[in-house]
Amino acid sequence: MTMADLPHHTDVLIIGAGIQGLVAAKTYLQLSPATSILILDSQSSVGGVWAKENCYPGLKTNNQLGTFEFTDFGLLDACPGAVKKGEHIPGEVAYEFIHKYAEKFDLLKRVRLGYKALTAEHVSVEKNEGWKVTIIPTPGDTRVPKADSGDLTTLPSTSTTTLTASKLLVCTGLTSTPLPISLLGSSSYIPPLLNSHDFRRQAPDLFCSPTINHVAIYGGGKSAYDAVYAFATRGKKVTWIIRESGHGPSYMAPSHIYLGPFLCWVELLVTRRPFGWLSPCIWGDSDGFGSMRRFFNNTRIGHFIVKNFWKKLGGDVIAQTGLREKGPEVEKLMPKEEAMWYGTGVSIMNYEEDIHRYLQDGTVKVVRKDVERLEGKKIILKGGASESVEADAMICSTGWRWDSGIGFLPRSEHANLGIPSAEYTPAQTGQWADLEAQADLEILERFPILGHGPSVSKEDVTAPRAANPSIAATMNEKLKAEPEKQKKEQLTPWRLFRGIAPPANPQRDLVFLGMMSSFQTILRDEVAALWAYAYLNDALAPPVGLSTHPPSLVSSEQPTKEFGNVAGSKNNWLYETALFSRFGRWRYPMGYGARFPDFVFDGMAYFDLLMGDLGLQRWRKGWGWLGEVFGGAYLPGDYTGLVEEWRRSREETST
Repeated sequence: MTMADLPHHTDVLIIGAGIQGLVAAKTYLQLSPATSILILDSQSSVGGVWAKENCYPGLKTNNQLGTFEFTDFGLLDACPGAVKKGEHIPGEVAYEFIHKYAEKFDLLKRVRLGYKALTAEHVSVEKNEGWKVTIIPTPGDTRVPKADSGDLTTLPSTSTTTLTASKLLVCTGLTSTPLPISLLGSSSYIPPLLNSHDFRRQAPDLFCSPTINHVAIYGGGKSAYDAVYAFATRGKKVTWIIRESGHGPSYMAPSHIYLGPFLCWVELLVTRRPFGWLSPCIWGDSDGFGSMRRFFNNTRIGHFIVKNFWKKLGGDVIAQTGLREKGPEVEKLMPKEEAMWYGTGVSIMNYEEDIHRYLQDGTVKVVRKDVERLEGKKIILKGGASESVEADAMICSTGWRWDSGIGFLPRSEHANLGIPSAEYTPAQTGQWADLEAQADLEILERFPILGHGPSVSKEDVTAPRAANPSIAATMNEKLKAEPEKQKKEQLTPWRLFRGIAPPANPQRDLVFLGMMSSFQTILRDEVAALWAYAYLNDALAPPVGLSTHPPSLVSSEQPTKEFGNVAGSKNNWLYETALFSRFGRWRYPMGYGARFPDFVFDGMAYFDLLMGDLGLQRWRKGWGWLGEVFGGAYLPGDYTGLVEEWRRSREETST
């Protein structure tokens, strides 16, 4: 396969062959079979995070059997006997499952692997001709079998080519490009220095190397936990460095925890509607239980219940993982704040052995300090030259770039597209500052508890020019506690309507899918893919606004086709986007909410929001509200046949 074999034009171009990209393609073809679709991915196999080259021995999903499923294709249908009830899914099984999904729905022939999208720009806005995308081949991974794997590969090249597409779906996700290692002295550090992405691919060599016996892991999130466990279980010494100035260690819960006398499966706990009411959420009323949410969010008794629920949940996780009882080294993994503020920073202990035993026996040593610089073979910690670590290799699990990885042109359009950027004009910066100031005001008026969360985000926080003195005072205190505003070169957050559509692109020819972090990933991808199809084909029902009292700066013009009929015209579309985007900064300051949507207990209400836009039934348990309250957790099977259900609803509406 060479670039000469690529089409010059395609109806739909999908960037990313992970779960979201494959689901988007399958959904589009199910509804419009004659559409020409091309899927590009820079890796050597499909699967995204779970691509074959990313799956080292021992890596597992946070999901157990039953929750890592498509609504119309089960894991055991694809991989019989590969996983038993109560087991987490090995990475290689996750890859095989995704690959067989692509086979089942005849998607592989539309996939071209080993290609990276560099730039994208509108060909002609006036003629609505779509997008011109510049691509470049990337080298295949020679460790991946090619002849018998069915995966498509390309040869390395430095040449580029362009193709055009009527519609562009960006499905690159949030874990495609690791943040660069920016530690002082990193260029001259002698031992191997890897980020999380490179570690996954080079892990087998590192595990077997006789010269690597002591590894330094830098970071406190789930990927750092995984790296520590992988090396410790193979007999390597580990120094685990967790930045004191950062968010600290993640909350790590067992797969099942006791809440009082009840043993609860954590993954399913967040899909039970009553638990969602205890999470302040700007789109929460979409679940149809607005009165319950108002009770918990706007009454003293409700506030008392919410605060104590989250305090108990975090306390139960800490108690049942034994952080305080297993010794001083394990206690260093105590999270900084209550569980309420963490978003998907709350993760799952999906290990066969207790990771804490390696801290207790001295295999792993935890250091809660920042790294000042790297010097020769030494990692110099802040606090003096005498505080240093010498290791045979260093793994930096310090996060991922949260942009799409594609250079959209011209840069003056970045604000209209809602993508992370350092290219806003002064006028665009001012417009979003006004919108977000108003959004902050509404969020804190509706959810006062969010005004008391930890102020650790390094992102810019705009104090509103608020009429309400108490709210203004609360927000100004937040500002005093935070660092300086973003530097010019730093990126703005994602600003997308519903977390999917650009806030000001009336052509309706572009969506971003998977630019959020949540539990129930596959189900979210399926619902979002259907919403995206409806949006791109002008088939959404009039979306309901999130705002309960749009501020005066928002225009009251009549609804327009271009901006989705959301309680007004362009300005209201922008304000709804600001409200959606800004909510994450206040709700999940210990997670990633200031950069992109990041939520856990708000997932079901998010599905309800999209389902409402699609004109579909949100309550799917049967028996009305009784089924929703007492019908148990939602599973992928509750949404089986969703695409055909929407097709039928469209046909009924048109007749």
